[in-house]
Amino acid sequence: MIDTEAHLRGIAGGDRAAFSALYRIWQPVLVRYATGLLNGDREAAEDVVDEALLAVWQQAGRFAGSGSGSGWLRRIVRNKAVDWLRRQRETTLPHDGVGSLAEVMADPAPSASEIAEQQSDKEALIRALGVLSFDHREAVWLCYFEELSVQEIAEIASCPANTVKTRLFHARRILRESGALEMV
Repeated sequence: MIDTEAHLRGIAGGDRAAFSALYRIWQPVLVRYATGLLNGDREAAEDVVDEALLAVWQQAGRFAGSGSGSGWLRRIVRNKAVDWLRRQRETTLPHDGVGSLAEVMADPAPSASEIAEQQSDKEALIRALGVLSFDHREAVWLCYFEELSVQEIAEIASCPANTVKTRLFHARRILRESGALEMV
């Protein structure tokens, strides 16, 4: 079991080994999470996570211990992703992310026919997730890809559990209406 809270206490005390351990454990997980939030843009997700982990190094003492350490880390990544999306809206069109998210979700050794079928399904799902709002996409990603509970998602999104349930309900409705649920 990973003791994220112990790593955060060590980081707050300036322990570089604790930060290295936390980085090694959480960076890949957080990049997958941020990739989902950023509609498949893995390069941007890596930048967002690096920025978030720098904030963790600088501000680990702010972790109060009232929630989970993993929730605190995800909340920082979420906030950095929202900031990144705001900056992008001001300067460029959003990345379609079809290749990036497919790479994150790719199976390690599928057959050629499985690759073609999976690629088609993933592209359809990625396009479908792209039509969801940030809050809906986040809820779907955390629930179905990260397999977090409604309560854990609520902690990360800083909202009530019922809000998460509502977001999931509406996201499923939007995906169903777009035909994405039948495609995947």
